[in-house]
Amino acid sequence: MPHSPQDTPTPGEVGSAHYLWPLLAVFAVAVPAALLVVDRRSTNLSWPFILITLASLAGYAVAVNKIVQEKLAESRRRTRMLVWLAAAALFLGSLAVLIWFRPPPLLAKMVGGRAVAVAGFAAADDRQDQQVLDGFAAEFAHALKGQLPSATDVRSYAAEAGLPLTKLPNPDRSSDLEKKTADFAKKTNALIVLAGRARTEGQQDTLQPAVYIRPNQIANLDELTGWYVGKPIVVPFGLKHPGERDRLSTKLTQQVGDLARFLDAMEAWRTDDPAEARRILDGLPVSDPQDGRNGFVPPDLVLLFRGTAAEQEAATKTEPARTELLKTARDNYLRIPEHTPTGRRAALSLQANAYLRAINPEKLCQPGTVQAAELAQISKSLKKLANDQGLNKLGQLKAEVNLAQVEDCRIAAHLVADDGTVDRVVAKLHAAPDDTATAALRAITESIAANHAHRAGETDQAIGHIRAAIADGQDPLQKAFWHALLARWSLERCQLLKTGEKAHEDARDQFLLAEERGRGNPEARKQDATKFPEQLKAAEKRCAVRGNGE
Repeated sequence: MPHSPQDTPTPGEVGSAHYLWPLLAVFAVAVPAALLVVDRRSTNLSWPFILITLASLAGYAVAVNKIVQEKLAESRRRTRMLVWLAAAALFLGSLAVLIWFRPPPLLAKMVGGRAVAVAGFAAADDRQDQQVLDGFAAEFAHALKGQLPSATDVRSYAAEAGLPLTKLPNPDRSSDLEKKTADFAKKTNALIVLAGRARTEGQQDTLQPAVYIRPNQIANLDELTGWYVGKPIVVPFGLKHPGERDRLSTKLTQQVGDLARFLDAMEAWRTDDPAEARRILDGLPVSDPQDGRNGFVPPDLVLLFRGTAAEQEAATKTEPARTELLKTARDNYLRIPEHTPTGRRAALSLQANAYLRAINPEKLCQPGTVQAAELAQISKSLKKLANDQGLNKLGQLKAEVNLAQVEDCRIAAHLVADDGTVDRVVAKLHAAPDDTATAALRAITESIAANHAHRAGETDQAIGHIRAAIADGQDPLQKAFWHALLARWSLERCQLLKTGEKAHEDARDQFLLAEERGRGNPEARKQDATKFPEQLKAAEKRCAVRGNGE
């Protein structure tokens, strides 16, 4: 029985199958891909996006219609309808993929160096209304902006930040919250981020405020940045009560004076003025009264930064001021309770402080100039901290670096034999992620390895390590001393006399730069300027030919 014309595919129908579907697929993917570019420049499905979507859809429909008319004009009506349905399914499927995987909204960038972002408050249980919490975040940001100095930019990002704040109060530096917050702070230009977590307990709510210190705001101390959580604040009648929200906002904004001064301290620190930072921090309360005065500036955070500022200031002082500042730092660290995230950071700082008090900075760990028993105890404590899972990854890495420094000092003082600790730490730092914080630690580790190699008589290796330290270094005062070492060691190699002269000039420039920033050591600069000509003259006499083999 002959087939009906409606059931028999035409030659054109068969020939078109080779390129019809690939062509439709290209159209279906290309249009949403173009929309993706448009959407990337928008924070939501705005009117321009909708209009362009409709225009693209119209263009796509015209293209499909043209294909059907030209290639399937002789085909059955059912075939043409199936093509239309397939084309529509392709387009809608591509558009659905676009919307599902569309990038996060672009965050508004604040201006100035004192920007504060309110990232919002997370609901810790299903009894909290997230819309109420987002509304409170906006109210708090508005009240905050009215209380902070006019130069401070404040903005609420509660509805758009997208941070997993339910992971507070104890995120690790490598956690998803830490990584996303660091990216959020960078995109918004926030110096600090304010947030919190709300929980229902019985018939009342509690709000646990938290502050995030942005990485790279505190030179060479990135392990102290991250999230700090304050004590919970009780909201007797719950956050859904308008009066309670007003009272809570007022209570939090009462801490604005402390927050503003803390911002001033961070700004002073960022501009290399630890003395000014310490002066400001010394004026902040740390008594932790019951009225929740600590707010967004927890007392432990103030104590930790007070101690660190005093320690940094001590680096530029001579005795007895140096010892007094180190004692001040230690006293602040000891006031921080143990077995908390801040307490673990303080434990690491205490060991670094103990090391500075156990050595004579003028003698550089020469035999008979260090406190042997104290160094042995510090080494033991640092080994424990390097494996303490309660310390963030960067803190653990710094514990390793501090351990290498202590062990190198003990070797130099002829207290222990070399067990390879320094080499292991250098290898670990080389394998660590290459970011600003790790680079600063790597620079210190390379300087330790340089001194270690030089004492072993391996001058070429020492020069390689000190060059690596200079390349990764960020602190001009540290780099000045490292350039001075490069100059001295280069003179020991007769073929590197010109390198030594250039390194001496670089050391002088770095000393002067550090002094411009208020963290210099004029006495060390003068000593280097006096000693180097004598060292160069002795090297020229010893090597007989100046500048040979450069």
